[in-house]
Amino acid sequence: MTVVKICGLTNLDDALFAAQQGAELLGFIFAPVSKRYITPKEAQPIVQTIHQQTQARCIGVFVVTDEVDAVQINQACQISGVDAAQVVGENLDNIVPLLQKPAYITIRPSSTVEAQLEATIYERLENPPYLPTLQLDAFHPDLYGGTGQTATLEIAKAVAQQTQRLMLSGGLTAENVAEYVTAIRPFAVDVASGTEAKPRYKDPEKVKRFIQAAKSVQ
Repeated sequence: MTVVKICGLTNLDDALFAAQQGAELLGFIFAPVSKRYITPKEAQPIVQTIHQQTQARCIGVFVVTDEVDAVQINQACQISGVDAAQVVGENLDNIVPLLQKPAYITIRPSSTVEAQLEATIYERLENPPYLPTLQLDAFHPDLYGGTGQTATLEIAKAVAQQTQRLMLSGGLTAENVAEYVTAIRPFAVDVASGTEAKPRYKDPEKVKRFIQAAKSVQ
């Protein structure tokens, strides 16, 4: 059954509801560039309660730039108490090996050739079984995730064929996730905007329907 990650969480009610509906992974975005940004300190009591009351794992999401290094990511993970890190951006070859928590990389290829090359370079085969080994998001020249755009089926299939546990993200909704799961057979799917009433706040009905649809494919 497909693993589901509900991302862009900013409050306890939304996080608990997602976990209670069956989401195995909950994402907290520690990137100030995101409109779904939450500080590690703000996330800490949410993560603590999730760990106490549910089986869900918590993921810290990071955009790596020249101003962000492994020390900062490790500190954010320690303060928040998240179980793992999701990283996208620049200089990942140098940063990811220095992270103290398990981590997976998000790639945003613009072509099938680029997708296959990046999958070979960035897949993290050593990750624990509850995590993907790689994440695929839709390409956007300026934004890192949360765009509502979907990777093409051609690119997604190319990555899935050579990835042990692929997480698919970008433009997924309750209306299309079953179609993508059927076509690509990813290990996991990730959603932020597709389950929101407005940025930073989830729509419970959208969350429930998304999880049900993602897990309906046998």
